[in-house]
Amino acid sequence: MSNYPLRLPEHVLADAKAFAAHNGTSLNQFLSSLIAERIGEMKALAQVEARIGRADVAAALRVLNKVPDRPPMAGDELP
Repeated sequence: MSNYPLRLPEHVLADAKAFAAHNGTSLNQFLSSLIAERIGEMKALAQVEARIGRADVAAALRVLNKVPDRPPMAGDELP
């Protein structure tokens, strides 16, 4: 475990303390979990972007062009 001095605006710190108390956690645990969640989101987004970069649009369109042109089945209509 490492330490890092973190400077926050007073209003952000007050909100963080309030949310931590509401969740029944310490401020440290609350901030650590928020940071970990955001890092996870950023990693997932980077993986999706990498997959998008490898996409073969022409191949996908060839597959989609094989779908028959007919009305949707009952219950699958758009609202």
